[in-house]
Formats: sequence, structure tokens, C-alpha cells
Amino acid sequence: MLLEGNPGKRPINHAEPQPRLKTPRCPDYLDEEAKNEWKRLVRILRHMKLLTEADYISLGNLCQAYSTMIKAQMKLSESGLLFKTGSGYVQQSPLLGVVNTCMETITRLCREFGLTPSSRSRMQLLSTEREQSSDGVLDF
Repeated sequence: MLLEGNPGKRPINHAEPQPRLKTPRCPDYLDEEAKNEWKRLVRILRHMKLLTEADYISLGNLCQAYSTMIKAQMKLSESGLLFKTGSGYVQQSPLLGVVNTCMETITRLCREFGLTPSSRSRMQLLSTEREQSSDGVLDF
């Protein structure tokens, strides 16, 4: 069970559902870049003992947002930040909005998985049989 502090001092749910610590299968709909990111993140999250069978959709969304951001950023690098409309006005590229939206999604989902320094600092891994590691991964 993971806790992210208790700033509201609300009672802790000791009956919280506990999905199995199991790597979900990589979604078929992910493109190649997203599948590569899936493989990279699965290794990290398994090592952190955070990946469960329930994380299929969220992790898939994170990986696909990453892939979309990479593609949009590459196109933006080719075309530039500004473009001239048919009527001669100079405007910001719509790709910049795609990149920014993807970055926000990626950051939000990274926090959910404890993949940012601040989100990790608020997490605590409780000692339970389910999460105890005999390989010394969590020994400090």
C-alpha cells in the first residue's frame, strides 16, 4: 500500500483494494515509440514495486502521450514556432499546443506513478507481506 502523506488528516482506508503486483501486458494500440517507453517505464516501476495489473490504462496513456509529444516536437522543430496564414498573419504553430498538452498529461501521470522527485518524496512503502522484497531492492 502506498501513501502520499495525509495532509487532510482524514482516516486512512485500511480496507483499500490491493491489486496484484503484476506487470500488465503492453496495449496493442500503442505505436512503436510508446511501446519503447512502456518497456522503459515497466523496468523502473517494477524495481520500485509500484506496478500492478490495474495500471494498464494509465501507463498506456502515459506512454502514448509521450510518443505524441515526441512526434509533435519533431514536426515543430522542422516547421518552426510561427507560421504565416493564407491571409498573411503570423501565428503560433498549433503543434506548440499539442506539445504543451502532452507535457501536462505526462507530468500528471508521472506524479501518479511516483516518477517525479516531489511525488516520490511524499510516498511511503508500507511493510506488508505482499510488498516485502527478498532481493534487497528496498533495503537502505
